[in-house]
Amino acid sequence: MELIINGRYNEAFSHLLLFGLASILEDADDSRICTIRWIDRTHAGIDVSDNLSWEDCATVIRDHAHRWSMSSWLNASDVYSVPVKSGKSSKNAVSAARATLSPRLGTPSPDDRWRLLECNRARAIDDLQTDLDRRYIGALGEPSYWSGDMAAQGYTPDRGASRWEMVTRNRGQEFISGRLLPLAKAVAERNVQSIVEGLRGTTITDEAGKNKQDSRTPTGLRHPSLTDNAQAWCALFGVSAFPVMKGVSARRGATASLFQLPRYGSYAILPVWLQPWTLQKYRSVVRSQALLIVGIEAVLGNDDKDDAVREKDDGMLKRIGANNAAISLSRQWLNGKGVEYAMLFPQYVSSNSSAPERWLKKGELVLLDSEKTDYER
Repeated sequence: MELIINGRYNEAFSHLLLFGLASILEDADDSRICTIRWIDRTHAGIDVSDNLSWEDCATVIRDHAHRWSMSSWLNASDVYSVPVKSGKSSKNAVSAARATLSPRLGTPSPDDRWRLLECNRARAIDDLQTDLDRRYIGALGEPSYWSGDMAAQGYTPDRGASRWEMVTRNRGQEFISGRLLPLAKAVAERNVQSIVEGLRGTTITDEAGKNKQDSRTPTGLRHPSLTDNAQAWCALFGVSAFPVMKGVSARRGATASLFQLPRYGSYAILPVWLQPWTLQKYRSVVRSQALLIVGIEAVLGNDDKDDAVREKDDGMLKRIGANNAAISLSRQWLNGKGVEYAMLFPQYVSSNSSAPERWLKKGELVLLDSEKTDYER
């Protein structure tokens, strides 16, 4: 039977919940195949080859969360930054431990802390057990020692992290110990029925967010809001579809389906499709240059601007190879894959320069075919 997910197509959280849940189910059994699709504006579907019930799915999710909550890699931590002893102080404060696999955890120092981090990361990664384990940790990225001059002013190791990882790093907060581990423990401690109710949206229990209306449990995939922890656990594993590409330039590495444009800010671009897709097909589409070009053109191609701005934007499109021919070919390629529409999600960024809060706002429909006017199926 097809498992129906209640979620709006203009919320990035719903997109990642769909893919993340299907990924966990498929990863639990080598012979299982999941296909996913959007049914309408407020419902998506997962078809599981061995006809799992919701109770079966909940058991898989609970077992997955329990395995991660008890794992060596999720609990691995160490002190990666030791303050230099000041001549004005007789004491040298001991920095708090940070999770080894967090993609953003500050700058390790001195240099031997970088070596400790790399050694510990290698050990933790060797302990990963499944394809999804490895795909997810790889997609999160890691602190960068390779992108630019580490001694330069303004250098940040965050350049190696995925843009999909949006935990606000105030007061030493980091993703693994501050978000993923608490979610793993919360879901692992639930009974099957409560996980079923959470996944289906009939109840919302936000243990990690203390059931607050402005809970940060969505972790940037939508605005702060009360969010069921079973849904959040699956949605965060949806990030496994979007690898981060390492680069040696002094800027943050590119992340699949998320891009940043000067003067415009950051956006995510995701497909909307109606026919069942395998998870492999979904990954190939969201990592494609075609989807990225369509997203960038949707931001820069607006004609409602003065001549000077239009000239700058046209120049930017040319520099990234998004000329009219490339845009047309990208739309044709996506149509050929079964993409009906794309959804463009602007990213909100708070004004706190030291620890900005980020989340993806409601999506805006991007038409691939000029004859289509709305999503009415």
